[in-house]
Formats: sequence, C-alpha cells, structure tokens
Amino acid sequence: MSLSTEKYLMLLNHFGNRAIVGQEAEATIEEMSGALYCTSRNAKIVIRRLVEERLIQWRSGRGRGNVSRIVFLAEKEPFLVERAQEMARKGEYKQAFELLHEFGAESTTVDRFIMWLNDQFGYQSEPAQGDEMADTLRFPMFEPILTLDPKQVYFSVDAHMMRQLYDRLVEYDASTGTLTPGLAHYWESNPEATEWTFYLRKGVRFHHGRELQAEDVRFTFERLRGNQPSSWLVRTVKDVICVGSRGVRVRLNQPNVIFPRFASSNGMSILPREAEDEAFWSKPSGTGPFRVTSLTNDHCELAAHREYYRGRAHLDRVVIAFMPKETAKHSENAEWRQLLHGKKLYDRRQNDSWDKIEALCRGSMLMMWNSSKDGPQQSMDFRRAFGLFLNRKQMIRDLGEDRIYPARGFRPTLQTPYLNEEMDEREARRLLLKSGYNGEEIVISTYGSNSSDAHWIERRCADFGVNIKLHFTTHASIRKEGVLPSADAMLFCLVFAVEDVCEIENYEQNGNFLKEHLHPDIGEWVKRQIDKTLAAPDPAVRRQLLDAIEDRLREEAHVTFVLHKKLNMYIHPTVKGVGLNSLGWIDFKDIWLEKCD
Repeated sequence: MSLSTEKYLMLLNHFGNRAIVGQEAEATIEEMSGALYCTSRNAKIVIRRLVEERLIQWRSGRGRGNVSRIVFLAEKEPFLVERAQEMARKGEYKQAFELLHEFGAESTTVDRFIMWLNDQFGYQSEPAQGDEMADTLRFPMFEPILTLDPKQVYFSVDAHMMRQLYDRLVEYDASTGTLTPGLAHYWESNPEATEWTFYLRKGVRFHHGRELQAEDVRFTFERLRGNQPSSWLVRTVKDVICVGSRGVRVRLNQPNVIFPRFASSNGMSILPREAEDEAFWSKPSGTGPFRVTSLTNDHCELAAHREYYRGRAHLDRVVIAFMPKETAKHSENAEWRQLLHGKKLYDRRQNDSWDKIEALCRGSMLMMWNSSKDGPQQSMDFRRAFGLFLNRKQMIRDLGEDRIYPARGFRPTLQTPYLNEEMDEREARRLLLKSGYNGEEIVISTYGSNSSDAHWIERRCADFGVNIKLHFTTHASIRKEGVLPSADAMLFCLVFAVEDVCEIENYEQNGNFLKEHLHPDIGEWVKRQIDKTLAAPDPAVRRQLLDAIEDRLREEAHVTFVLHKKLNMYIHPTVKGVGLNSLGWIDFKDIWLEKCD
C-alpha cells in the first residue's frame, strides 16, 4: 500500500460524515496532524502530496480566525476497491484484503472486489516479454504452503508443490502400481536387498543451472537423518556412497525389497547440495518441471523449467494466490480444481459441454484415539461403542458434497461401494455402559475443512450422552507444542500417494497423528511387522502383513474409520491434459490450452 493511499484513507476515516466528495470541510493543521499521527510539519508534506496526486483540494486559511478547508476528491469505497485491485495485480492478495478490513470497507465493497478477483483466476494467455504471450494458470488457495522442504513434509498440498519443483530417483505410477525411471535411468540391488545402486541420467540440470551429480543424491539422503518428519525413510540406511559422478550406492542395515518405492516418495525429492544454505529456501531450486520465481506470504509464482529433462511444460506460468480463509465462502471458484476458461461457476454448472473428471480419493477420514492421555478413550469398549453408533451413511446424506462411502479402512477398495456399515445402536449403548463412561468431556481436535464433519459428530454423540468438546486449529499450528497431547482424539484425512510406503509412513513418521497417539507397545509390534514387510519379496505377503496392522487397529478400535471422499472437477473443453494425480491434484506440467481463435 502506498503512503498516499494510507494517508488518504486515514483522513477519510477521521472526517467520517464530513468527508463528502466534492464538498468543502473545515480543517486545521492541528486536526490533520492528529488524524495522520504526525507532526504539523509532516502533515503539511502529506497534504502537498495528496494535492499533487489529485486526491484532495486544500485551501489554507490565512490570518487569525480563517480556518483551512479540505475537499475529498475520491469516494472511499471505489477508491478502496481500486487500491485493492492494484495490490492484487502485484500478487499482494492478503494485503489487499487487509486494506479493505483495516479501513472498514462495506460488505458489498468486499463482495465487489471478490467478484473482480474471481475473473482473474483460471487459465489465460497473458502478455509477457515483447510480443510473447504466456499461458498462465492462476488460482486461489485458502490454506498456506507450509514448507517446500522435503524433509518437513506432512500435508498433500505441500507434497504436490514439491512434485512440481523437484524430482525423485524413481517415480511411482499409482494407476498401475509400478515404478518408472526418474532421475535414475536404472537401479539394481544385491540378492539380500541390503544394497541398492542407482544410475543417474546425464545432462539433468537444476533450475539454477548446475548439472545433477551423485553427490547431490548423497547429500539429500544424509540430510534426512535426525529428528525430522521424513527421517523414517532412512531409518535402515547404513551409508550412502557415490560411485563416480553418476552412481549412488545405498547400503542398508536390514533388507528392504521396496526401497525404490521409498526413493519415489516426496520426502526423498532430490535437492542440490546448495540447499544446506538457509538463503536457498527463499527461492528453492530443483530439477522439476517448474521453478520458483517468487515466493511470499501472499503468493507463489512458478515458471516453466525450459530445460526439463522430461520435456518442457505447456504452461508458462502458475500463480497461486494465498487467500484469507474466510473468503473461501465468497469465491465463485474457491476450488482450485475449477479451471474456468472465461466462465463463471454458475455458467459451468448449466453447461453440459464442460467435461467432468471424478475419482475416489486414495485415503480416508478417520479418528485416531490418544492412548497417552487419561480418559474414557482408554477403554476399548468406549472406542468400539463410538464406532458402532456413528452412523456414517446418515452423515454422508446430511453433509453431502464430496463425501461418498463409509470407511472400513485406510484405502477404498473395489468392495467399498457394496460394504454394509458396521452400526449397532443397541450394542453401542451396552458397550458405553460397560465402559463406565459417565459424561466426561471428550476433546476432539481437527483442522482445515473438517469442521462440518466435526460438528456433525458432536451432534451425533450428544444423542448417546457422549460429551464432545471440539478444538479447531490450523495446518500450521496443529503440531505445535501441546495440541496433540491435549486431544483425546484427532479427526483428520489421509491421502495415500504411494502404496505400502504411505501406510508405513503413518506408523513411523515423527509427528504423524497415528504414530504419536499409538500405544508404545503396539508401536513396537507395528515396527516388527514393518521390518517383516520390507524383507518379504512376495507382494501378497507384504500386503498380508500390512493388512494385519490395519485389522488390529480396527478390531481394537485404536482408529475409528469414518468415510471416504471423492474428487471431482469440471473442465472447459478447451483445457486439455488435465487429470488427478495420486495426491488428488492436477499436475501442472501436462495442462495445455486448445486455442479457439
């Protein structure tokens, strides 16, 4: 916000009903300095500037008894909208909303600004350098990107952004369940699966220009050690050895037949060794299809990596606007998945020519009970009762939207649409009585978009005399000290991007809700099951071992599975190459616009 903008608005607010555009109002230098919170000398400087910029007229009263007069030349509400639009054009989205709120914009003014902002989102060709046009995707996000550091990743939105910036040694194809070459064109292991060697492609360059070398891979793996969210990936890594400039040998303390799948996870995204410098993270560099050109509290701007080894992206730019969360309900295309090509959301819904893409989310909403805190949740009977009276189908009918099936496990299966919900209200009441529950308060913590689900669960529990207290937090604060230990249960959603590996992550990742709330004895048993899984060459045996973990968590009600969600979006026919990846996002690299002119 410019100084003149701020000072003009301060004066408008001070004069209030006297600030009628085009009409004189009496004023003194003393009053002006008070309104501007400055000295009389500085007030005169501000007045001269506002006059020069034709925001006010000023007639100085000369002589004793002659009062100065001010004329305001710009209406407050249009002026606020114009200034907010200027800020938004520069990527200062949050500041634009702060401006509107700080100076008391009317609700209709905020709505008008949001309507204008909606038209700025979508897929458009915009002027770039010279006569060039840049194909740009611009969309809002109502949760911030918390980190672009792979060793710190928890949430799918951060993981998705990392997939645009970085690459991994190998890539996992969720549609086929197979691995494909990434930065490594070939990999092999010894018969015991305790030593894996990866061979790097030639000529792969980071965004800052340097060629990828084996030392970068070694650096990436080594920096994961310690008390980090992604340190579980290297729990069994003994050492990492560079074999020339393009070979990397990873030696393990125990067998891991699926280690290449570990290497395909976001936590193992390959970084340049320059990442050890703190300044690196203001504009991180990878080998991925897009590079960061601007990263602020208001927006993240990406540009195509022209030398990307898998082929240049069709998009030239991606601009992500970080919007205040409270504006989501006002935004006509609040969903980032709506690639609106010059149309409003209501037009899209009335137009049969729009293409619809729908998929079942690879994960579930669930509740994890805290075994480390005293309370009714320590009773298996209480936890089982909760699962039996929940009535997930009614929850889906009442709340609708993207909720589709009751959940029986972490992942939906082919049988999920046909399974009957385990619900027995009579048995639930019997178990509640048996558990000794006597109306004690149960604290359920959650965050993000789960508030409707949490409130529904609260109402349902009240029907059975279960006293629920909801605690709402944010993605950024959920893992701050005191939040997890104080909750009796966590309500959250999981997304499984890589089969097997994501399940293991739930049990081993530091800060993961399942790991943090799981009883230590069960945690040790789970770890032994995982070690057996990693050593099992037969995929069917690995599946059986992991399913045994899930079965025990369900049977002993350490986890209450709630529901599965679907992902859907409507795409204008001219927007091509759109599909949902394993994280439920659109890979920006593949999108392109069919020219209609």
